[in-house]
Amino acid sequence: MKHANHPSDPHPSFASCADNTAQTVRLDDTDATVQAGQALGQVLRTEQGLAVILFYGELGTGKTTFTRGLVSALPGGDEAEVASPSFTLCNSYPTQPPILHCDLYRSEGALPDEVDEALDEGAGLVLVEWAERLPKRNVPQERLDIRFQSCKNARSMTLTPHGETAGRVLQAFLHVQNAFSH
Repeated sequence: MKHANHPSDPHPSFASCADNTAQTVRLDDTDATVQAGQALGQVLRTEQGLAVILFYGELGTGKTTFTRGLVSALPGGDEAEVASPSFTLCNSYPTQPPILHCDLYRSEGALPDEVDEALDEGAGLVLVEWAERLPKRNVPQERLDIRFQSCKNARSMTLTPHGETAGRVLQAFLHVQNAFSH
């Protein structure tokens, strides 16, 4: 189910996602992208158990900007310097839960050991940009997928939960995001 703003509607509309369907949120600018990340970060402070978020989308659609907001909302996030891990492959942030932020853009074929181990261990939260390059055998069943897209005058992100925990996180995110928007 898609939910986006009508151009004259200043507030996004959301529906219940009790059935774990995908939800789309319009992001009017960079600030809205950071704010959406902060909303998810707030949720992750209290909702335990989500270990993996997979990001999809072309260059410049807001994946790292969203991550900056998410990290800033977590305890310890004020000490993190969030940057795209395109060249380093992975960045670690001193947050609670600890975050490993990975980028598979330059990772053709083989999955870097650091990413493979992080996905297997489940310690902390693993954020993977360019998840479309993640081999299917490494995609965890319990996860939250976020697809970023550029639209004509804005961006959108579609969140798709996989598993009960991801569904709870998505429901809580929509509630917090809706409160931020009003």
